[in-house]
Amino acid sequence: MGENLLDMKDLTKIYEGGVLANHGVNFSVREGEIHALVGENGAGKSTLMKMLFGMESVTSGKILLRGKEVNFTSSRDAIDHGLGMVHQHFMLVDSFTGAENMMLGLKKAGFFTNRKKEIELANDIAQKYGFEIDASRRVRDMSVGMKQKLEILKILYGGAKIIILDEPTAVLTPQETEELFGRLLELKRQGMTIIFISHKLAEVKRISDRVTVLKGGVTMGTYDTAGVSIEDISNLMVGRNISFEYDKAALSPSRELLRVEDLAYQDKFGVMKLNGISFSTRDSEIVGIAGVEGNGQSELVGIVTANMRCKSGRIIFENKDITNASINNVRAEGVSYVPEDRMFNGCAAPMSVHENLTASNIDSFAGKTRLLNMKKVREHSGNLIKEFNIKAGDENTIVKSLSGGNIQKVIVAREFSAGSKLLVLDQPTRGVDVGAISFIHQKILEMRDAGKSILLVSADLSELIALSDRILVMYNGEVVAELDNREKIDEKELGLYMLGLKRQNLVEKEAV
Repeated sequence: MGENLLDMKDLTKIYEGGVLANHGVNFSVREGEIHALVGENGAGKSTLMKMLFGMESVTSGKILLRGKEVNFTSSRDAIDHGLGMVHQHFMLVDSFTGAENMMLGLKKAGFFTNRKKEIELANDIAQKYGFEIDASRRVRDMSVGMKQKLEILKILYGGAKIIILDEPTAVLTPQETEELFGRLLELKRQGMTIIFISHKLAEVKRISDRVTVLKGGVTMGTYDTAGVSIEDISNLMVGRNISFEYDKAALSPSRELLRVEDLAYQDKFGVMKLNGISFSTRDSEIVGIAGVEGNGQSELVGIVTANMRCKSGRIIFENKDITNASINNVRAEGVSYVPEDRMFNGCAAPMSVHENLTASNIDSFAGKTRLLNMKKVREHSGNLIKEFNIKAGDENTIVKSLSGGNIQKVIVAREFSAGSKLLVLDQPTRGVDVGAISFIHQKILEMRDAGKSILLVSADLSELIALSDRILVMYNGEVVAELDNREKIDEKELGLYMLGLKRQNLVEKEAV
């Protein structure tokens, strides 16, 4: 590894209203290293990277690139100086091919429209860096792993020498993660510098040369990764060691709550996203749904929670047919929902914490005159803020001013306190720190112990294995395996089912 390529010195960021996001942060990256950046939600990681990438202005401090001070006023400035960022949520155009996405927005692309040559060029670039992609395929038809590779190739083609990866393995199988890590190590050997942001400390320990820890907007230190343990990093981040090994009580479900029968769904392109899905969930049980993103999980959740309408099949809840019922009716029957995208359909970002905490059961806070009992609202909100350890000034704080982890806690608090019998949880801990993950996991287990039925969709296989009583694996719109988790399931075997390389005969299994 070489000398410092990048130095962020005494960086401070103060937002309007006096919110201090970073305070005197020092962060240096050497040429040709993989440098991990970790911290709790709200620790200042995102703000730091946004300042580096020209997306946020610097209140005080300076950024040095190869020893010279730089002041990026836009992400275009950062790109022109050799920086590239792969965001957690892909920034690709679904209807374009891989080649078209790679050329999109680049000055060198000009008015080049020869499709065949574009594809050849894109494949040549992929081969140069050891990535296997099909540049002629449209993004909407790509696997998540291929989209991830395309994002990296796009910024490499743009001339990036410093690559920022934000939660790059969040939606990958173990096999896809292995492949990605192999490519990252090869890029490092070719002289690339990589900033690796992740909440998965085992991956940080494995892939990085050094790790910088942020806590409360300040730098806790930079360490040679080989010289610190996962426990050391966890303690620096949250002040305690976090374990995801849970001693779950052995419960005996007594009745079926949800039954999905032969469910089918066809998208607007005519593609069958669900093809004959059948399963059930019971009380005091967590049923996990595993699968590479795009194999029907989102459609399944959408139909169960009445956010989408199926083509055929039935949804039975407590022996009542709720197929294609309204959202209000499904919630009234006793179904709560924590959605995948907390900002899009999980919260009302411009509204207060108390408004978000009471939005789904507002009628219970209204008197005979239909006017809200604000004393009751504040009391309810205050209790949930305390119980779920939501870090907010008070119940009147605007939700969008909270960190991602605390926004997630607001949503979880609202849905878990609704008195529902079925909880549908879609990626409930995506993009939150290890402390918040541990807290949310404990709350999920409390719901299980209280007799609730829980449908848990997660791209984090360690989360599914730690929490689920049974795991259903989806591939290409079908359930291809049902695994009992009384004995710990192997992640690599689970990955084989997720990639379609292995499949159970579920008909024979049901007969037995």
